[in-house]
Amino acid sequence: MPVQSGRAAMRSASTKSKDCDIGHVTQEARLLLACSRTSMSDAARSQILNLATTIDSWRAVVELARYHGVAPLMYRALRLVCPDLVPKEPLDALRSLTQAGALLNRSLAQELIHLCQAFDEQSVPVIPFKGATLAVAAYGDLALRDFDDLDFIVPKERASDAQQVLWAQGYRPRDRSHGPMHAEEPYHVFVKKQSLLRIDLQWTMAHERFSFRLDRPEIWDHLLPVSIGGVQIRALAPEELLIVLCVHGSKHAWEQLKWVADVSELLRSHRVDWRRVFAVAKKWKCRRMLVLGLMVAYRLLDAPLPGSVVAGLAREGEVAALAGRMPKSLLTRPQEGIDDQDNAALYLSLKDSRWNRWNFGLTLLRDDHPVVHDPPAWLRAGSSLTILAGIFQPLRRCAAQSRHVKRLLRAVGRLHEHAP
Repeated sequence: MPVQSGRAAMRSASTKSKDCDIGHVTQEARLLLACSRTSMSDAARSQILNLATTIDSWRAVVELARYHGVAPLMYRALRLVCPDLVPKEPLDALRSLTQAGALLNRSLAQELIHLCQAFDEQSVPVIPFKGATLAVAAYGDLALRDFDDLDFIVPKERASDAQQVLWAQGYRPRDRSHGPMHAEEPYHVFVKKQSLLRIDLQWTMAHERFSFRLDRPEIWDHLLPVSIGGVQIRALAPEELLIVLCVHGSKHAWEQLKWVADVSELLRSHRVDWRRVFAVAKKWKCRRMLVLGLMVAYRLLDAPLPGSVVAGLAREGEVAALAGRMPKSLLTRPQEGIDDQDNAALYLSLKDSRWNRWNFGLTLLRDDHPVVHDPPAWLRAGSSLTILAGIFQPLRRCAAQSRHVKRLLRAVGRLHEHAP
């Protein structure tokens, strides 16, 4: 897939119609993108009408909406704009998905209220994020966002207290085969017996070779109330929430469109302090992940960004090239996209500083990660990983016969381990 880079990509995205910048996606995927938003302009309505007449497989549309977690948005848009152009069977399928999701969301929202009260009674500080609070705060409607669990940020040192609260409410660890749960783990997952309810207690967002601390002073210092069922629930301020959403989506290569919609809808529903957003992202060392999330949301769903922010994004050529390859599942040539299978190379590319990229590259090299030997085609030739591999792989091949080279490699490993 030809991917525009840097200023060219962002310039075309800032024109009145960004359709040409979406890249090679199917007509079904284009319809999905046009419908995955709450704000429906005249141009968006016209686009939906035009696309609805070109769909070859409405079954593919339903499956895309289900997979990407945007069935409620899809059903709402089609019902409002062109119900007569959609065959009855797929429209009924989307309605069923939406109604089932709404029932689950209401149940989860009630449980959220109940658990927040239980945590408060025991003076255990928690912050719900994503899920019900995000649906209400960003989408303005509990039924419009697809979710199936409740996520809480909890201070690491209070994790055991939070677990005790959940035990008292009938929750148990999802996997009890590994013995007691330890605070060294990045998060704990609990389920309620004989129910669909799942709770994630988190102080770190973790994935394979990925770790991002959630329990930070800036998060606790800027909480805002969200009203759910007439009850005020403490939630993340839009600035910190925006960063967390961009980190979460980047962790998964933006594979689900609902994560892109989360960013877009948050920006549509809130005024954010952009100076604070970028300052906090720099402090948290996740600026590139923030930029990637903003680019993907702007490019695919017309997320409202100030001109100054768009101008800044235009200078991020390397990240723009990545944004053009996500979500992989919507591309007509998915082999040119990026997904969770490329996570090591993606995380390397998204490190903020050159030093951090070299540091992470050394880790991959030391562990003899497969990406060192078979990097994805999109990873540019001059990347930190390929440079390091060119330097150290010949040394590694000689290491079996040379004690001096072994010492050198061990010294490099020790330098990496003690690096800031």
